[in-house]
Amino acid sequence: MEKTSDQSRLGQGKVVGRRAFVGAAGMVALAGVTASKAVASPSGTSIQDGAKLVWSEHFDGEALNQDLWEYELGNIRGNEQEHYSSSQENVRVKDGQLVIAVTDRPVEDQYRNTARHGTKARLVKYNSGSIRTHAKKDFLYGKLEIRARLPKGKGAFPAIWMLGHEFHLDGRIATSQGTGWPSCGELDVVELIGAPTANRASQGEIASSGVSNRKIYGTPHFAYSRGDADGDGSYSPQTLGGAAVIGSDFNDGFHVFGINRTPEKLEWLLDGQVYKTLVFTDPDPVENERRKAAAAGMLRPMYLQINLATGGNWAGDAGDYLAQDGAELVVDWIQYSQTDAQKASDQAYYAALPVISGVADIAIRQGQQVNLAEHVSVNRAGYEVVWSANDTPMFVNGGVTGGRNEVHVVASSKGSAQTTADLPVGVYSVYYTALPVGTDLGAAYKLAPTIPARRAKATLAVLPAAGLTGNPHAAVASVKVPTGWTFSKPSQKLNREISFDATFVNPLDVRVPSAKRLPVHFSIPRDAITW
Repeated sequence: MEKTSDQSRLGQGKVVGRRAFVGAAGMVALAGVTASKAVASPSGTSIQDGAKLVWSEHFDGEALNQDLWEYELGNIRGNEQEHYSSSQENVRVKDGQLVIAVTDRPVEDQYRNTARHGTKARLVKYNSGSIRTHAKKDFLYGKLEIRARLPKGKGAFPAIWMLGHEFHLDGRIATSQGTGWPSCGELDVVELIGAPTANRASQGEIASSGVSNRKIYGTPHFAYSRGDADGDGSYSPQTLGGAAVIGSDFNDGFHVFGINRTPEKLEWLLDGQVYKTLVFTDPDPVENERRKAAAAGMLRPMYLQINLATGGNWAGDAGDYLAQDGAELVVDWIQYSQTDAQKASDQAYYAALPVISGVADIAIRQGQQVNLAEHVSVNRAGYEVVWSANDTPMFVNGGVTGGRNEVHVVASSKGSAQTTADLPVGVYSVYYTALPVGTDLGAAYKLAPTIPARRAKATLAVLPAAGLTGNPHAAVASVKVPTGWTFSKPSQKLNREISFDATFVNPLDVRVPSAKRLPVHFSIPRDAITW
């Protein structure tokens, strides 16, 4: 489904009819599937024989690994009814698993996103979670598998999906350094539109048309000159995605959802069995043109995103009991494997991309106008590194006027009236993109981008204008820092030869208990402290 820009999601209504009916070539009924094994599908088995595991995530520890994951926050797309939160009530790691949970949004914080959806805006009545590996970990040729248990309930809308690595995050980074949707490409590994539970149905809750707790979808989205009103080539003249139906709810146990990419084709898998294949060539000249556009959108580095939405243009109105009934998306593990051929294709693609060096956390004093890319470089002649910063770490999940809050670009190296000198004391996310000099990536394409680009991320700490002062004979805990900041190792001795790890917990996020607020970890350079 269209999961990114507001324009694309507003167009979802016309797609519902096509998505609700998937022909024999697009849907596989796997009546004998259990939580651990799917029966053989007509599409055959995976082409991944002989693959080797090259990466995995098992959600070890007590918190989400911020060196790999970042949060998407606020109400973003599709006229959905959730507000993505960074609270551990909504995103947590527990017993070696990722849990994304729906909770009731306090009545005083509920709102309608009329700025995007006008009089048709649905009530945002739930909090939920959305995380992604953007600017940290991308995937290209290989098989990506996720073992997860999906939620059920009216309008529960889990999604495990991928987006092109230089997407501008719906304007949460400067659009000049990123592509929009569908140009960036989107690959939905698995989606489900939940129906009322048996209990709620017996109480009179009515399902939206065509939804099921036993049916999943896998869909590509890509820019195509003959695509729909949003420029998406996925649906016409026939859908290029697929669906699978099993004999029990996907909430009854864990299943392994997968996507496998080679230069020739793309496969969707359920419990190790292929249920849909997209080949990037076709005998028909017009359809072959569309398949080439699909290849341009799909065969590129993509980051992974995992979220639990509620309601929206495709799902319809969410029920009132999702939080009460404990709707959760639980991920047990993620793994990525490659055959020798996939590894070679992967390496060849990345060898043609620019490489960014020198990205590190930065600390400046309030009022300083700084080029945040001064010490960042790219290894390709004719390229430059552009940047923008947003206020993700400063995000307030609840308690703002009108209930609605979102992430904003607060400074940029290109075309922005705001600079680092305008930033209040605080902590910010900085995104770097390596591009040919003078390129406006957001304006450069209406189809799939062909300019090689690269993305990286760091954290910016804006210190008080007077800086930080310490006692050379004392521990780092003696340094007075802004409210919400702490040193990770308070007993560490001050030393001009090292940097100091710190943590920021937003003191203004008053609706979230302090113990469940998102801790943002960053590094304060040694020269930021004077004594």
